[in-house]
Amino acid sequence: MSEPRDKFVDARGLRLHCLEWGEPADEPLVLVHGFLDQGPSWNPFVTALQDLIKQPLWIVAPDCRGHGDSGWVGAGGYYHFPDYVLDLDHVVQALECKTIKLVGHSMGGTISFLYTGAFPQRVTGLVLIEGIGPPGMSFSDAPVRMEKWITEVNQRGRKHFRQYSSVEAGAEQLRQTNPRLNPQLALQLARSGMKQSANGKWLWKFDPLHRTTAPQPFYAAQAIEFLRCIACPVLIVDGAESHQTRRQDRNKRWEAIQNRKQTVIANAGHMVHQDNPKALAEVLAQFLY
Repeated sequence: MSEPRDKFVDARGLRLHCLEWGEPADEPLVLVHGFLDQGPSWNPFVTALQDLIKQPLWIVAPDCRGHGDSGWVGAGGYYHFPDYVLDLDHVVQALECKTIKLVGHSMGGTISFLYTGAFPQRVTGLVLIEGIGPPGMSFSDAPVRMEKWITEVNQRGRKHFRQYSSVEAGAEQLRQTNPRLNPQLALQLARSGMKQSANGKWLWKFDPLHRTTAPQPFYAAQAIEFLRCIACPVLIVDGAESHQTRRQDRNKRWEAIQNRKQTVIANAGHMVHQDNPKALAEVLAQFLY
C-alpha cells in the first residue's frame, strides 16, 4: 500500500490540491468528492482497492475548489457546476493522459457525469456513487432562488462559519452528521479538513460561501442530455440505508444512460466510501479492472 503525495494543479490561477497514489501510467483513476468533503475522504477506499488489485494503481483525488487545501474563488466570485467541471478538466490535462477512469460521489458524481457527457471519449469507465444529481427543479423556481442567493450572499457571505474549541470537537460534529463514521477516520478527516484561526479556534477549510443557496436551479431535462451523451460503461452505486434510495425522480436519469449497471452497498448510507469502503472497493474492482 502506497501513501498519497500532494500534487497541485493550476486552474486559471486557482490552485487545486490533489492527493496522488502510485506512479503515472497509461490511465489514472480520478476520484471526485462530494459537497463539503475533501480528497482525504477517499483514503479508506483507496487502501481497500490497493489491497484488492494486484497491479500498480495510479489514483488522483482532487480537492474541489473551495474545499480542503484547494484555493477559494477571489473577490466577487462564486461556485457553479461549470466551474467544477472546468477544474476537473484542468486536473485531467495536467495528468497528461488520453483517457481516465472516473469516480464521483454525490456532488462529485454530478461533476463527473457532466464532464463525461461533455467529453465522452476521455472516460473509459464511470462510477456514480449516490451521484445522479440533485432533485430536479422547474423554471418557476429560478426567480425565488436568485433572490434568496443574493440576499444570503449580501447578509452572510463568508461570515457564516462555525468555530470549534478543538479538532476533536470537529470530529465529533462529523460523527453527528454521519453516525456510521469510524471515530478514527473522523479524527483524521478533522485534522486534514480544519485550520486554526488567529483567535485559537478551529474552522473547516471549506469556503463559507458554500453555505449560501446556489442561484441556478438544477434542471433534470438538461442533466438527462449529458447522461445520454455518455459512451462508456457506467456503474451506479447506492448505499442501502441512504435517504437517496427513496427518490422517485432518478429512474428517468438512469434510463438515459446507454450502458449502465446498478448496485446497492449494504451497511452504508450516503457516504458509501466512508461507511463500507471494502465492499465498495470490491464492486469497483470488478467493474473497472
